[in-house]
Amino acid sequence: MTYHDNPALMRAAEGAVAALRAMQRPSGELPTYEAPTPDMARARPYAASVYTTTFAVHALRRFVDQPVAAAALTAAGAHLRAERNPDGSWSYEGRGTTRVPPDLDDTACAAAALAALGERPDLRVLRLLWENEAAPGGPYYTWVGVNGGAHMLARQVDALVNANIVFCAALAGFELPGAAAYLRARVASADLTPASDYCLTPHLLVYTLARALVDGPARSLAPAALALLAHARTLDTGEPFRLACAVAALLALGDEAAAAPLLGDLLDAQGPHGGWPIGLAYTGYPPYFAGSPGLTTAIALDALGRALR
Repeated sequence: MTYHDNPALMRAAEGAVAALRAMQRPSGELPTYEAPTPDMARARPYAASVYTTTFAVHALRRFVDQPVAAAALTAAGAHLRAERNPDGSWSYEGRGTTRVPPDLDDTACAAAALAALGERPDLRVLRLLWENEAAPGGPYYTWVGVNGGAHMLARQVDALVNANIVFCAALAGFELPGAAAYLRARVASADLTPASDYCLTPHLLVYTLARALVDGPARSLAPAALALLAHARTLDTGEPFRLACAVAALLALGDEAAAAPLLGDLLDAQGPHGGWPIGLAYTGYPPYFAGSPGLTTAIALDALGRALR
């Protein structure tokens, strides 16, 4: 089954592109929100955060021939460059933040987004990887500059973070065998949820793993493809964020038959202004719950782009 030139999908994609552009702050950022409860009630935006913007770049790049998407990508790139720390890293809460140290998750996602925009890989990112590896070739610690001491965040190894690191490395043209082996072992488990301290459900992790495998492409993850597809097929799709992750992962992994009925559900969940609502995407320390209408819309747009492609 193919979806090329499907008018309903194209209209939905155009609406999503327009929605992402409308959500952008003047800086080019797609804001990220935190909430005190998993239902994302009373969510409030961070003053600054690059994470959602990186996912929007990944989705928008398929539509760069559209002027609205091109404008959104230009603005997003400017935001990511402005938020880069002097050592080449990025911080979850924005440039120069002091509440938490820089991290390799935001760094890998931001570097990958800039690579998609045509920027050559920054050698400082390679240095950061080398300085924060748990073993040669990975896996890698989450937080930058704290792993040699007694910091409460020291020496954390997380599957979501390493999936994004492997994705970024693959875009730059190299594999990380240790990180890939670690991820393959996690995918082989029956339940992916314990693989990440940041994912209360496996949806974002499955999506980022599929993205790394297919869009990198991270060939060292290929032996885990069938097991990853099995995880994607069992994701619940009861709310829009989870639905978007499931559809995008299934299409990335080549299961159009399983994705087909869910695509209709995804279109039905699209709002009147072209976007999809906020949903719980990940959590962190101290306990908070994070997501964004921009993140849901970006992953939904990625799914539509895959279907149209």
